[in-house]
Amino acid sequence: MSARTKFFLTGLATVIGGCCLQLYVTLSKDVLFNGIQFCSSSSSDLVLGTMALFASAIFSGFIASLIVVRDNFWPHLFISLGIIAKFLLVALCGLWSGPFWFEVGLHCSLLAGLWLGWYGAAKFPLAPV
Repeated sequence: MSARTKFFLTGLATVIGGCCLQLYVTLSKDVLFNGIQFCSSSSSDLVLGTMALFASAIFSGFIASLIVVRDNFWPHLFISLGIIAKFLLVALCGLWSGPFWFEVGLHCSLLAGLWLGWYGAAKFPLAPV
């Protein structure tokens, strides 16, 4: 594979993985659970909503990994930097919906799910070589 093709696939996987992550997080957080907020959501909504966010990140990491070859982790690194930048923006502007540890947990679950999706796609028997 040429360097140009690898660069193109990395960019494409980053854009598609980031868009999938945003779409699935919005669907699970705002549509299925009507906005997960620490103070106003029930305990079951918090648990199920957080698990849905984690599953969304796993699925997005899996999709981004299937676009590029197995050994290419750059899209996941760029998406992870985007998640960290979003968290820093939320932290600096004070726009979180609960305590600081709750927001840290949500963003850490997104990061862990994204990389778990990468790992799952790397171990998936039909992944491109």
